Amino acid sequence: MQRLFPNDLQQLINANKHFEGLFLVRIRQLSLVDFVFEFSHGNNLFVSLNSPTPFIVFNADLSDFPEGGELHSFAINLRQFLGGKLVAMNQPNDDMILSLVFEQRNNVLELEEVTLFIELIPRHPQAVLVNNKGRILAAYRYHQERAKDGRFIRGGSKYSLPEKGAFSPQISNAKTDYLQAYLKENRERIKKQNFRDVYVYLETNIKRSKRLIRNYEQDLEKLKELPDLYHKANMLLTYKPAISYYFVQIEGETIEVDPRFDALFNAEILFKKAIKIKKSENILMSKIAETKEKIKYLESIENHLKSLESAGEIFQIYEELGLLKRRDKRQIISKLNPYVITYKDIDILFGKNNKQNDFLTFKIAKKNDTFMHIQNRPGAHIIIRQENPAKDVLEFAGMLCLFLAKQIDGEVMYSPIYNIKKGAFPGQVLTRKYNTFFLRFNDDLKPFFENNIKRFYK
Repeated sequence: MQRLFPNDLQQLINANKHFEGLFLVRIRQLSLVDFVFEFSHGNNLFVSLNSPTPFIVFNADLSDFPEGGELHSFAINLRQFLGGKLVAMNQPNDDMILSLVFEQRNNVLELEEVTLFIELIPRHPQAVLVNNKGRILAAYRYHQERAKDGRFIRGGSKYSLPEKGAFSPQISNAKTDYLQAYLKENRERIKKQNFRDVYVYLETNIKRSKRLIRNYEQDLEKLKELPDLYHKANMLLTYKPAISYYFVQIEGETIEVDPRFDALFNAEILFKKAIKIKKSENILMSKIAETKEKIKYLESIENHLKSLESAGEIFQIYEELGLLKRRDKRQIISKLNPYVITYKDIDILFGKNNKQNDFLTFKIAKKNDTFMHIQNRPGAHIIIRQENPAKDVLEFAGMLCLFLAKQIDGEVMYSPIYNIKKGAFPGQVLTRKYNTFFLRFNDDLKPFFENNIKRFYK
């Protein structure tokens, strides 16, 4: 991604002087490093303080920006201290710094000026709000004195501009679409920042489950003494030696015994110990199988997250995993309602998360409907509201499977709904009998899918 230079910044300021005189309406935080200042008459200023290439965009189209950003301390402080009318936009020292001067009324209704300095310096981006006396009210990053420029950024301290950098005046990137280039490179990172809780939960639990499997397998290794126990017990039964000490010798082998009991009772003790170990082996094998199923389930959610964009859909994943905070519940829209698309007057329903899939397959679908799913990959449950659908309907639903799974080709399975049973985890199913076919996605159908999918209401 190309970076912004001082002459680019000057061109942007000169081209947007009409912002002066506008009132600041709202400040939003779109991600950990991205902010938008909304002004009157529908204008906005997008500011990205990402470390490699900080930049600004006037009147940015943010319809494609990932959702889910939360307010952090800097944005909260800006909302507290910043408002009023923008009276000046400047470029101090002709450097990579944008200063926004606002005129607002204080607590005693007197007019005063506050200035927001946005330092667009690569690897050291910063934003500092200062009052009319030059004292810092809020900062994006607080720090002690740095060796690089010797500045002290703390609330109440005196603000000073950074040393001017050396830039080539000939380079000009003012017409670059910085926002689109930024989103192209960082969309997934922004989504992971905005929904960090669910990504950390999945990563932590997958690692923990894999560690559990390793521990169970180590315990299984300890069960190799099982044949030896049976062998020693059979030796005691066969030879029935007299026992007077803690060890007996039989054909050169030393067997540990309990001198209080005879050979037959000691053989019984060894058999019971072997049976107990055998049971623990079965338990360990069962736990390994259960843990592998859990890993498969968590990895399917992890893959499913890649295809989700809206905050409402991702918060449904939060709810499924039990991570949803009370204040977030209002962001879930029609949480269990699946989606529908119509082909030749036949409704084809599908879910976008495991809870929707379960609700669709086991609550909405009728016994003569047809179930479809992409084979051996995480994907949506597809329900065709028709018994024995025609070949072209199956192919259309199969294309929908590939579209939702973001695959260019793949094998698709289908079966009457009465052959489908619920699995151990949300979204998992067991199929007794099914048919499959292979197909490659037709790109001509992509606009049709994008424009005709809508929510389904019973």
